[in-house]
Amino acid sequence: MTEIKKIPRFKPLMLGELPVHHLKTFGLELPEGNVTFTIPAQQHALKSHPDSFMSCVPYLSQTIVDPTHVGQSPKHAEKGFELVREVNEAGLIILVAVLIRPTGRGIYMVKSTYPIDSDKLENRVRKGHLISTK
Repeated sequence: MTEIKKIPRFKPLMLGELPVHHLKTFGLELPEGNVTFTIPAQQHALKSHPDSFMSCVPYLSQTIVDPTHVGQSPKHAEKGFELVREVNEAGLIILVAVLIRPTGRGIYMVKSTYPIDSDKLENRVRKGHLISTK
């Protein structure tokens, strides 16, 4: 018998105010705005990271409003930035990728989210792609 995977029913998520002061420290001058995670973006994240996406969801708002690290991948310098939060009680490091250009209404859109391991975090910090906010 084939196991049927249950697909979650998504709704748009308003995750909180973008911490522009932390991004300034990294060198990004962005206007204030809220961050949202649309249904299509959630579906994309689930498809791209099926084994780990749902473990990130409870920590998305916290990652947005109070990241432990901020930065930008050189691959996406013109397109987006990253907010990262170490969630020690869950043993997770959550990365949230956000598009750099807000909508006409001043809302920033999450592109994806997934957990990273401590080696990847340390590597990105060492290379200057992420900086600590603490």
